[in-house]
Amino acid sequence: MEEGDVKTYVKQSKSLIESSPQMNEQNTKAKLVRPLIELLGWDVYSAEVELEYSMQIGRGNTRADYALVLEGAPVVFIEVKGCDTTVTDSDRSQLTSYMRQTGVDWGLLTNGVKFEILKRRMVDGRPDEVSLGIFSLEELPQNQELLELLSKDLVESGEADRVAERMEAVRKAVEKLGEDKERIADRVTQVITDEVENVPTQEIQPLSKKYVDDLIESLDTNDTTNGNRADDIKAGGKDGYEIVIHDGGTVERIVSEEDQSTAMASVVDYLITERGFSEKIGSLPYVPGQKNAILNTEPQHPSGEEMRVHKQLTNGDYLYTSLNKEAKQRYMRRFADMCGVSVDLTEGW
Repeated sequence: MEEGDVKTYVKQSKSLIESSPQMNEQNTKAKLVRPLIELLGWDVYSAEVELEYSMQIGRGNTRADYALVLEGAPVVFIEVKGCDTTVTDSDRSQLTSYMRQTGVDWGLLTNGVKFEILKRRMVDGRPDEVSLGIFSLEELPQNQELLELLSKDLVESGEADRVAERMEAVRKAVEKLGEDKERIADRVTQVITDEVENVPTQEIQPLSKKYVDDLIESLDTNDTTNGNRADDIKAGGKDGYEIVIHDGGTVERIVSEEDQSTAMASVVDYLITERGFSEKIGSLPYVPGQKNAILNTEPQHPSGEEMRVHKQLTNGDYLYTSLNKEAKQRYMRRFADMCGVSVDLTEGW
């Protein structure tokens, strides 16, 4: 799947949507999803792509909008909604039910505007479907590697499964480091003081904590296939994602947005305009880890690499938001603490 072909697909799809914003499900399948299947290397004119794939669920029969088939068995299900509708938790549950009941490992849920990649895995001997990421049509070029997990080449070779396993391993490592950060930092300090004579523990301890923070950051942002990890879809059945900013016992601001990236940007905007956050971090780019900028005057990292997903703030700076939910929460809490306030993440989180 070539980068130029992906950009061409996005351009053509945006043009079709702009000319027909109320595109129904049938036209979404024909004009947007079918070309995407071809882009992924599947032959829509062969038996490897089946439209309205019939299956038995319980005592009844149902149909997946598309099944991508290898050696006579479905390996990817695609559930399509019209551009004129919003994808819901119920739609996701429908797709995961198909995957679970038939043993299909991969799924794509889309309305042509938003895309979600789902992977079936086994946890303690039981099937579980997880979202590997959600991205918009405009963000598709930045998430090409994630989308490519559904390509015929990667699915057929088994490489898609291996990449998904690496993603899961990184996720677990980040989670473990975050949960045990203090204990791990203490052990790092102990190793250094045991190995190096006359090193003051009080000077090593804060550096050890920063080392663990940097390691978490590096794992989070260097995972090139993390997409938005299902974090930027509207909270199902809720008004969105809510954050309450406190100064002591006083509520200073309540932020409520449809997606987590916008919510994070709103919090950072408040901290910059009302709490002097820019002065706290100094000159940009702000690079809390070893590679990627979280804030910069341009939508790029120090290496010159473009920020894959970002939000422009009211002061013109750019906030890097290609982070999972835990990383977004961690940065909001850290930034708030630097400004002498605290945040509570309530509705939707």
